[in-house]
Amino acid sequence: MNMQSSIYTVIFSLLSGVSAASLSDENSEQATTLAVKAEQTVSQEASTNDPSVPTLGTPVLIKPVEYVATAKAIYGSGVVRPVSEQTLAFKVPGYVEKVRVKAGQSVKRGQVLASLTLEEMDAQVSKAQSVLADAQRQRDRINSLRKDSLASDEQVRQAETQVSVAQADLRLANFNRRHAQIKAPADGRILQRSLEVNEYINPGVAAFVFADDKKGWMLKLNVTDRDRMRLSLNDSAEIRLDAYPSQRFEGRVREMAGRADVRTQTFEVQLQILTDKPLYSGLIAHAVITPSQNEALVKIPLESLISASGMDAKVYVVKDQKPVLKNIQLAYLQGDYGFVRSGLDKGDLLVVKGGSFINPGDALAIKQIEQTQSFLVKE
Repeated sequence: MNMQSSIYTVIFSLLSGVSAASLSDENSEQATTLAVKAEQTVSQEASTNDPSVPTLGTPVLIKPVEYVATAKAIYGSGVVRPVSEQTLAFKVPGYVEKVRVKAGQSVKRGQVLASLTLEEMDAQVSKAQSVLADAQRQRDRINSLRKDSLASDEQVRQAETQVSVAQADLRLANFNRRHAQIKAPADGRILQRSLEVNEYINPGVAAFVFADDKKGWMLKLNVTDRDRMRLSLNDSAEIRLDAYPSQRFEGRVREMAGRADVRTQTFEVQLQILTDKPLYSGLIAHAVITPSQNEALVKIPLESLISASGMDAKVYVVKDQKPVLKNIQLAYLQGDYGFVRSGLDKGDLLVVKGGSFINPGDALAIKQIEQTQSFLVKE
């Protein structure tokens, strides 16, 4: 068997599902027989499908070029967080008298979570009430004297001011007493508890971390500056949780950072997780975001590329039954496919298999993929 027949047989075997490795183990006579059968098969298909296709030539598969609106998916991983995560604290200092909930516990709106001893607050309220009562008596006395012209208008105004100040102090004392308790602001879950009974706690120190169930859950992840520019609010996403490996969750972009992180130079993106399943803060999740911004691209298998340098590449198209080399511009690569931005015209017959075995002007044995058949697979 000569070299041409050997190469011909290997190429056709690749296109028809027979591996070249299997042929290398056969003897010369078997290889020659395969070559003859290959030529007969191409000849029969050519005469059946298109009488103008040559009966001899290098077998190739072709497909018409079609530009389709395409958006490059954005991949990212992060952690699940509540949409509304609140730190609850006492407004006033004091000793913790009761802690009524534990970490992880579900609570109802208005439920008391913890309280301080009220002895000091009760004393402040009682003092404010006494001061107010005294200020009111002084005001009434000054008003009586004013009727007999024994008090000035200035004394009347000062008495009224004292009453107003005392009323404000009483309101403040009552307010502080009410906030000697921490209540659940909504139906939700206690994510973290940071206090114990009999501890002295200062105002503003975190006592609980609370998640509002009604607001749902989100995934926080980081994207590059290029990906940030392609994203818009409400872009759709598919989310997978390690805790639910066999399930996929729908998501959407709910918020995007307006500036990059100073350390990583990436942008934080928050995805709303659309699910009623019980989730927990800190779960690991992975997302594929589909930007709404897209452009018309041609998706081609990488094996159709003859050569490439950066995003500049070359492919074969068939014109007048002959291969013609074309320069193309790739937008990006993804998996086993390239996405062509320019260089191909709609309707061009792209050589998707067999291009590495031909030269411009070679005779071809062409087999065209049906329009309803795709050489692309879901990634």
